[in-house]
Amino acid sequence: MDIKYVDEHIIFETVVGSRAYGINREDSDYDKAGVMIPGKDYFLGLEKIYQFQGFIGEDKTIFDIRKCLSLLLDNNPNILDLLFVPDRCIIKTTPYWDKIKANRDLFVSLRCKFTFFGYAISQWRRLLNHRGFLLNPITVCPKREDFGLAAGTMFPSMQLKAVMAAALDYIPEHDRTNFSNELDRIYGDYVVPLFETYLIGKEALVALEWLQQGVKAQSKAFLQVTNYLKEEYVDMAKREIAYYTAMKQYNQYQEWKKHRNKARAEMEAKWGIDLKHSAHLIRLLRMGKEILLTGKVNVDRTNIDAEELKAIRNGAWTYEQIEEYVNKSEKELNESYETSTLPKHPDMNRIKAMCVEVVEEYLKNGK
Repeated sequence: MDIKYVDEHIIFETVVGSRAYGINREDSDYDKAGVMIPGKDYFLGLEKIYQFQGFIGEDKTIFDIRKCLSLLLDNNPNILDLLFVPDRCIIKTTPYWDKIKANRDLFVSLRCKFTFFGYAISQWRRLLNHRGFLLNPITVCPKREDFGLAAGTMFPSMQLKAVMAAALDYIPEHDRTNFSNELDRIYGDYVVPLFETYLIGKEALVALEWLQQGVKAQSKAFLQVTNYLKEEYVDMAKREIAYYTAMKQYNQYQEWKKHRNKARAEMEAKWGIDLKHSAHLIRLLRMGKEILLTGKVNVDRTNIDAEELKAIRNGAWTYEQIEEYVNKSEKELNESYETSTLPKHPDMNRIKAMCVEVVEEYLKNGK
């Protein structure tokens, strides 16, 4: 697929990122994203396309309509932006996209709590990881002997499950209940709907029953393996994991050092944290809470908190303030989730019918 073909089939294109949020600087990049409906050869033939990024000199991603709608169903923050960007950012639109936009509220659901908070926490952990690199540079490559391990692991592939089971000990006891609850929510919000969508009637129930049996069987197998292993093997498994973790951190540090942007490196050295990512982290947490409480996706932060987010990006908040805000926001998001009137899942049937209608109309018009 070439650029010309993609351009001819774009039904929507917009500026995204900091310029859409209204928190950009004069020298900020023009990030762009959009949606395309490919020709019938991509629906009836062997060709496939999910997204295209091969634009010369442009930071632009164009998503296939089915990929886009799937991400919207998940309430993916970056893709949800496409339905709510301010008009000043829109480069191109068509009646096909306008029909989807007119029904944008169908996509907004309680899933936003997990996606917005999940993206934010993922970014926060990345920031913490980089802060750790700044404060405690990893200058020495870990060696197996440092962990009391022989040159080669004694664990054959059959015992890898035991090694992974030992990793459970690294989850703090006070977090285990939350960990289990979060897994249950992910299972309920993502796995179950998949079975209900793609399987019919009794087949979905049977599949779910088998899946649950499989999870239980695996859990029992893990327990049995750890119960029958000698203490020295369990201890060695833990040391293998500690060595693996240390090597992973060392490699991450080397990659971080190698690919650091000079300006970003100077910022992190001065403030002890990446301020640009910190501002986006705060924005994600706030948008997630707003959606849960109001159902509105406020992409444009102008006259909301754009000036404060710019100030955060320029160093107005300390690391400690950002950390406190993240911890406070988790509690607030959980409370908002419990009181929100949003549906648990998007209206899958109406969205599927809309996708079929839009694509059929597009292809019927000779595209």
